[in-house]
Amino acid sequence: MEGAYTRHVRAYSLAETLFAVFLIAICGLIIGSTLPVANSSRARADLLNKATEIAQKQMEAVKGLGYANLNATALANAGLLDSTVPDGSGFLRFDNVDSTEFGAPWQVLPSGKGRLRIQQVRNDLRSITVRVEWTERNGERSVQLTNYLGEF
Repeated sequence: MEGAYTRHVRAYSLAETLFAVFLIAICGLIIGSTLPVANSSRARADLLNKATEIAQKQMEAVKGLGYANLNATALANAGLLDSTVPDGSGFLRFDNVDSTEFGAPWQVLPSGKGRLRIQQVRNDLRSITVRVEWTERNGERSVQLTNYLGEF
């Protein structure tokens, strides 16, 4: 058989195939093991975003009433507080303030609580502190915003 040539066909060996399957399995395990951590982190970030949004909306609503109306009675009449009686730390509650514009902390967050404190800093300046608290798997979390409103 002159002119004939032998053709060498190269195929994958069993060891190469097993090694490829092993690499694919390792990649699958790595991706599979990170998904629960990613979901947990996403859920915590979602709760933090909701709490921050509630605190910001409450702060803007309180500031919108103006300096003259920064008292518990006026805020309760405007529907921004649950009670005009402060707790032991001087915060007023807005846990159940429920409106489509603001949202109630107890409805949006697990064990959600809303707190508001107004303090006189100077004769023409008041401090507004809004705190939103909730419970996560690993304990209590909170977001606190402070702003100042002056009389002009």
